[in-house]
Amino acid sequence: MNRTVAAYLVILAGALLWCASIVAVPFLAHIGGGASFWADTLREPFHRVCHQLDGRSLHLWGEPIAVCTRCSAIYFAFLAGTLLYPLFRDIRRPRSPSRSLLILALIPMLLDVALGVTGISEVTTNSRLVTGALFGLLIPFVVLPVALGAVNERHAQPTILVHQPKGPVDA
Repeated sequence: MNRTVAAYLVILAGALLWCASIVAVPFLAHIGGGASFWADTLREPFHRVCHQLDGRSLHLWGEPIAVCTRCSAIYFAFLAGTLLYPLFRDIRRPRSPSRSLLILALIPMLLDVALGVTGISEVTTNSRLVTGALFGLLIPFVVLPVALGAVNERHAQPTILVHQPKGPVDA
């Protein structure tokens, strides 16, 4: 298997595992008993990347998922974008896109936050979902070419072998 394809599959598996963990938290909490311990244990690492405010989180089985609405939209859209990436780009020949794509993806989310903070507009669950999903969907088209290109570059460099003589060297 091509190293670039293998790297893509590792990134895809990581995104899938991350999203599965987000959904596993409310499922385990809903089961209760000993599973609640695992829900709390699994929820903790997400606290480092998200505020996890209950009122700003989606709920499954009556329990909040591991991250807020905007973060969940970003992560699940990242997974979707990663799945869609091979339909639009050749994995084996990654091309880095313009940085303007990243800025373009950020603008709606930043506007949503700014309008909410200033009181000009209300930030809603739907606005968090839409702006987060747009950002998350476009991020793989920025991140994957860089990551896959690094794998290509790393393995394209020639390996230099130095011959070391065995035994004592005569002077």
